[in-house]
Amino acid sequence: MNTTKTAFVALLLIAALTTLATSIPVASAAGLPDDLSPGFTFSKNFYDIHGKPNITASIIGDNEFDRGDEITLTIDLINRGVVLGFESDRMPDDDNEIDLAEMELGYELQQVNAIGITAVLATPDGVPIDVKSGPQQVGSIRGSKGARETVKFNIDIDENAPAGTYPLVLATSYIYQKNVQMDGNVSENRMDGNFWYDTLNQTQILYLSVRKLADFNITDVSSDLQAGEDDRVLSITYRNIGEEAAVDAVARISVTDPFSSTDDQAYLGVLEPGESVIAVFVLDTDSSAAIKPYGINTEIRFKDSGGELKISESMTARVTIAPLIPGSEKIKPYIFPIVLILLLALLAVGVRYYIRNFMSGGSGAK
Repeated sequence: MNTTKTAFVALLLIAALTTLATSIPVASAAGLPDDLSPGFTFSKNFYDIHGKPNITASIIGDNEFDRGDEITLTIDLINRGVVLGFESDRMPDDDNEIDLAEMELGYELQQVNAIGITAVLATPDGVPIDVKSGPQQVGSIRGSKGARETVKFNIDIDENAPAGTYPLVLATSYIYQKNVQMDGNVSENRMDGNFWYDTLNQTQILYLSVRKLADFNITDVSSDLQAGEDDRVLSITYRNIGEEAAVDAVARISVTDPFSSTDDQAYLGVLEPGESVIAVFVLDTDSSAAIKPYGINTEIRFKDSGGELKISESMTARVTIAPLIPGSEKIKPYIFPIVLILLLALLAVGVRYYIRNFMSGGSGAK
């Protein structure tokens, strides 16, 4: 994720937290509330609970994928917050306060509940994974009993991502009940509840793996394709640029006008990482083919180390067609050699005839 995108996600999270912060009382630096519910007085606070929500996250299912995958990642959120203990601020003075204290304790035990959870998933700079989903609203998760919810994010893995393990940063923000105070007359059923909430932010690192896999590119293309000619050869050199061998690899081309072929596949065998191999195809070219460069799509079908059938990303082989050569033009390059051979043959015949006559005349003179 680039810097601009990271900043955007951070702003969204800050905005969400600001909205929460403006709607609830918050704690001051001294640990005391700056804004409490009307009627809140510490003199009537009976209990303080020790414990907070604690959201832990994990990826559901397989966390290993192939480069180029577009997936929906499901993350399990579990609230493992527990009440660690409590202490009494003061003892009740009468039966009414005993009832109020009991009610307050019941509410105080809800302090481990996470309320209004917002989850944001992001990746550090340089990680070849793009998170497409923005902040997700999860709702609330009760504590003490390991309650859970799930959240989903759409992510894309770069098609050129090297094999390896990559971090994903999950930030969660929520509010929880910080303190409760009960007041009023229980027997008359006139009670006031004053609730103080605070915000918690958590950041966790999850890990996603990109599998080792064979991958390919084209390093060379050669051909003698010519307009109007059949059975011409196209040679393509493939290189395995992946991290594991490709087994039973077969290269194939997809041809359209002005090409046709009955030989559009080539068996490559086993290609180890870094190894190159030349595949040869036979093509026919229409006589009306325009004289220009063409792109021929090609891909490789192979088996990975687990024996699973895979098909590579489509690649393009660039070829150029030479113009059609008329019959008379085809003969021209051979005219001079033929004439030269004929002349040499005639010269040889003449020399032989001369020598014979010379030798015959010389013999008669004696």
